[in-house]
Amino acid sequence: MTIRTQMEKKKLKLLIATWTGIALFILGMILGEKSENIALFSFIGFAVFIVLLALYGYWAMRCPRCNGNLGHFLYYGPPFSVSKKVKYCPFCGVDIDIELDEHKQAQQVD
Repeated sequence: MTIRTQMEKKKLKLLIATWTGIALFILGMILGEKSENIALFSFIGFAVFIVLLALYGYWAMRCPRCNGNLGHFLYYGPPFSVSKKVKYCPFCGVDIDIELDEHKQAQQVD
């Protein structure tokens, strides 16, 4: 598994969770007019969306070598993958297309 593949999996999980939050928000807004208890779904959905997008999206996407924050770089490009224009970590310069095992071996040599 490459660093790019690992980041794409995290990005996919993030998108699924945030879209679920948006769906709950919309569902709560539509059904909230009929029942006050269902309006709680809209608040929960909005909170899920904001928390995941802000906390996980911007702070949990880290480079495995230097622990640099890659979250804001991964939002550019296709929604379900990391843009092919991103080739290296901007903080430490590690190639994100190398295998994680090779990265760990290179890190032990450093």
